[in-house]
Amino acid sequence: MIRKRILNSTIAIFFILLISSTASAQNAIVDVNNLDKGIVKINYKNNVDNMKVLITKGNKRAHYNLESNMNYPLQFGNGEYTISILEHVRGNKYRQIDKETVKLELKDERELFLQPIQMVNWNEDMAAIKKAKELTRTAKGDEEKVKAIYNYITDNIKYDDEKVYAVESGYIPYIDATLKSQSGICYDYAVLTAAMLRSLDIPTKLIMGYKSDIKKYHAWNQIYLNGKWVNIDTTYDSAYVQKKVPISMIKDAKEYRIEKIY
Repeated sequence: MIRKRILNSTIAIFFILLISSTASAQNAIVDVNNLDKGIVKINYKNNVDNMKVLITKGNKRAHYNLESNMNYPLQFGNGEYTISILEHVRGNKYRQIDKETVKLELKDERELFLQPIQMVNWNEDMAAIKKAKELTRTAKGDEEKVKAIYNYITDNIKYDDEKVYAVESGYIPYIDATLKSQSGICYDYAVLTAAMLRSLDIPTKLIMGYKSDIKKYHAWNQIYLNGKWVNIDTTYDSAYVQKKVPISMIKDAKEYRIEKIY
């Protein structure tokens, strides 16, 4: 339900066209103050326009736009990560201008999936987060909180069939925009779901990949509930809920193929 190029349009930059530099600029600093939560920030003194962050651990990697005061997740488990700063050269070509290694030693991986990050960006002042608190004011326990958020999103957010063809490469949802418009694509649904639940201290993953009966690249969530990770898909279910057709909130993992986790 989302064109894959929106999220992966720059993959060729890092996998094929990355130009290494032997000189280090020495002005990229990895802020590890929240490393115990599984996230880092990057302080960079120079202009960050059109620069990238590449985070690797072994053969796993993720890339992001470089933004000031932004959290970046270390979602590949404990161990050593290399964090590279990439500067645009021309076209799809970037060169590495600095890199640093950090070692992640989380006692509980769930801590990471409570944090605001670039792709699931939230804070307590956002309308969507205030809405989450309102919806769960009388909820008792995580299961009731999850159900309240799930019900609100599937009842109210309409799928936007035209938006998927209009959003530009590198698009990242803004949760208050989704809340205000009451519409979006699967990426919007999944980010809104993740942000609202994380704000309620319920570990929630943003997942990207494929569902067995959907041809297009898709986004959904995994939540930690009753001692295990379970799949929920607010985009898929909204079509049923809004037509008053019963559907189970918890999905069969066999119906999904995961490619990326944030």
